[in-house]
Amino acid sequence: MLQKSPILQSTVKSLPFNWYFKETHFKKELKKIWSNEWVYACHENNIKKPLSYITLQIGQFNIIILREKGGQIRSYINTCNHRGSTLCKETEGTLKTALITCPYHQWSYNSTDGKLIKTSSFITPKNFDKSKLSLKKVNFKIWNGLIFINLSEKQTKWNLKSQFQDYDSIISKIQFEKFEVGHVWKKNINCNWKIFWENYSECLHCPNIHPELSDLVPIYSRRLMDIKEDPNWEEKIGHDDPKFSGGLRKGSETWSLNGSAQGKVIKELKNKKNFQGHIYITNWPSMFLAIFVDHVRVVRVLPIDHENTQVTAEWLFEKSTYDDKKYDKKNVIDFAIKVMLQDGEACELNQKGIYNPGISAGVLMPEEYEVKRFQDWVTKKIR
Repeated sequence: MLQKSPILQSTVKSLPFNWYFKETHFKKELKKIWSNEWVYACHENNIKKPLSYITLQIGQFNIIILREKGGQIRSYINTCNHRGSTLCKETEGTLKTALITCPYHQWSYNSTDGKLIKTSSFITPKNFDKSKLSLKKVNFKIWNGLIFINLSEKQTKWNLKSQFQDYDSIISKIQFEKFEVGHVWKKNINCNWKIFWENYSECLHCPNIHPELSDLVPIYSRRLMDIKEDPNWEEKIGHDDPKFSGGLRKGSETWSLNGSAQGKVIKELKNKKNFQGHIYITNWPSMFLAIFVDHVRVVRVLPIDHENTQVTAEWLFEKSTYDDKKYDKKNVIDFAIKVMLQDGEACELNQKGIYNPGISAGVLMPEEYEVKRFQDWVTKKIR
């Protein structure tokens, strides 16, 4: 039985434009979405060595994620309980000792359990209770080598299938925890975080914004993400031209500058049926997995404020691929960076235009069904 086309049957009004720049609305999203959902932090191999750490900025919230001296992951709010100073100033680094020491007044905490060890005062008041001044712990979950945090006061349950909006069983088969991190790239984009996700969710922009990608994935050159977006898609079933069937151009194997995977194939993908060269698995609000034949790209999205977003990408490789000196990682890394920079420019252009008076909202066209799904998700979460 043939599936129905997912496209919208009529135009739909978009979210109000002021949701993309109104600071009071952004604070509502921080409270209702970013403080309740599981937020992606990093692959655990980014903090592979004992005492190494990263910090995450989510709006006004800052979090430390570290590997303590015994090798276990820990996560704390990045705030000293003395007078509120930031503890770890850098976005990544290595602690000099097993203590987290405040750079302001030198209060020190045990990185293993967050307990306050010492202050810089000469006198300890009689009513001073160190046991009540430990660092505030942050809930976290390590799944398949990927670290997620949750800022909610509740013990929010982790449910894999509902966690990923586009769940595919392949992510439970690929052993991401055994992959090496080959490169990390960061970019601050001058746009609201939702604009990033909306751009990600459609391909109407692909031919003019991504000419190289549209050449590699021919169906994108038709402004389509899926063959079923074509009004006449049923007539094209079985067509071997990737412009109509989807997938990479003939002769190409992966997302790279020349389309080559250089002979590398992730073992779990060798026998996967109907694999068209890429699998995208979304986890709103903070990340997506892009799985290719020879590598995996994990993209993290974090709101800096109501008009700025940080995008971070990690390239993961099987150890045998990572260690192969003949394998050119830049072939895949540079191609993806080009695409992400193009997306960043488009998102900034979008952000600049929404302030003008007289237009309170946009309109979604039939192919923007994924944009509507995202906007419906946001609307439901903040109510």
